Amino acid sequence: MTASLTIDRDRFRSSFANRATAVRHALTDHPLLTVEAIAELADALPEQQVEHNLGRLPLVVADPDAVQRAELAPGEVARGIETNGCWMVLKNIEADPGYAQLLDACLDEIASLIGDREGGMAVREGFIFLSAPGSVTPAHVDPEHNLLLQIRGRKELSVGAFPAAAVEQRELERFYAGGHRNLGWVPEVSQTFSIGPGDGVYLPVHAPHWVTVSDNVAVSLSVTFRTPRNADEILLHRLNAGLRRAHLAPAPIGTRPLQDRVKLAMGRGVRACSRRGLGD
Repeated sequence: MTASLTIDRDRFRSSFANRATAVRHALTDHPLLTVEAIAELADALPEQQVEHNLGRLPLVVADPDAVQRAELAPGEVARGIETNGCWMVLKNIEADPGYAQLLDACLDEIASLIGDREGGMAVREGFIFLSAPGSVTPAHVDPEHNLLLQIRGRKELSVGAFPAAAVEQRELERFYAGGHRNLGWVPEVSQTFSIGPGDGVYLPVHAPHWVTVSDNVAVSLSVTFRTPRNADEILLHRLNAGLRRAHLAPAPIGTRPLQDRVKLAMGRGVRACSRRGLGD
């Protein structure tokens, strides 16, 4: 299967892990990305892999638990998306063999561009977003490199930055200590990509972003991957969050490389012991 991504190779290489950049694709007519195919997948996936709520939200949602949900089965949400006002995401679609093949076809084209940077491409995951007209995805961060590919409809994807290193450290420690991906603020400075069928955007790890859908149903495919460096940074944020709960003041990641290496070694050791049942 050919995913047919169209990427400016030099621009992607320079943007990787640094900034958002536009891409193109040829997946708009793919049979696995129709609303009916998505509805069938939503019915088949385990409950924990489907998230949905009413879509007309503010850009900042500090308490995601307070967001109203429609009392509908996942497949019903998808099939009624024209009129029910919902927003839905199907997570880890690679659990289905057909979607796993589609995900690999996309990411195989990217793997050669990143080479061994950050340790190379590791964990691959896919997500499908289905949004009613006027839906909003509030400001948030994601823990992986992401290519968001627009299949149907139009949306505005705005990408910003953390206002200061201290804010980034605090927000990521909160997130990796078990907090929600949503942010309590919207970046003052951002770049907006207006994307329609055939358009896409690469988003680096932890780039603050939010999405507004135009007056149409929107379908997007998100193909994501993590790298060994990505995994190390996640572990360090979790360790720093634990140190902060112990009333210590851990240094931001990257400012003290030797300290980072020591913490990583200790964190991996504890995790390995826990997996062998020796962590008590």
